[in-house]
Amino acid sequence: MTEIEVVLTFVTSLNIGSGAQEGTLADRAFIKARDGWPYVPATAFKGQLRHAVERVASGMGFEVCDTHRKMCRPDKPICPVCQIFGSPWIPGRLRFVDLELASPALLMKKREQDRRSRIHPRYSSRYGVALNRRRGVAADALLYTTELFEPGVPVSFKGVLTGEIGLVSTAWVVAGLNFLTAMGRAKSAGLGWVEAKAVVQIDGCVVDDEELRVALLEVAR
Repeated sequence: MTEIEVVLTFVTSLNIGSGAQEGTLADRAFIKARDGWPYVPATAFKGQLRHAVERVASGMGFEVCDTHRKMCRPDKPICPVCQIFGSPWIPGRLRFVDLELASPALLMKKREQDRRSRIHPRYSSRYGVALNRRRGVAADALLYTTELFEPGVPVSFKGVLTGEIGLVSTAWVVAGLNFLTAMGRAKSAGLGWVEAKAVVQIDGCVVDDEELRVALLEVAR
């Protein structure tokens, strides 16, 4: 059994999108837990990490699937990405969980106090204008607002991924984490920039970064 403890630290304001508009008038709402505090949903994190692993593997010369165009079927050789994350015809071998707010300690203390008082945290809004790509100007009557979580300090979200994957597949996952630079909306505008870290255990034994790098280099030869 492989366990990968993931810590995502957001160093800028962030907006992890949601279709729900409860509790806000913003056009682009922020996904929240029941107590009003943010988290990183497993589905959003899995999609971003898969895309990062695709780019790393492709850059190393491996033939991999493009999530938006094609995915592996069981009657053909399965690419390294689909072996981990699965496809519509192949079950994934890594279980994803929601990443919960984990630090800083003062913010966690405030969350606990607010939860007892049933007070939801305040969010700010950023205004933007949609663009008319054909005309190359701002589109008419398309002003929108993006709801932001701006605590004023870097915040971390943590979760543990588990699955029956080997050393090489684990190395692909960690390489993708190292290549993950942003999550959520408006990344090009400076929102959602992240620093990712991972602690890996396989069958109860900690695996260091050097061992993971060597495993990938052996496969790439």
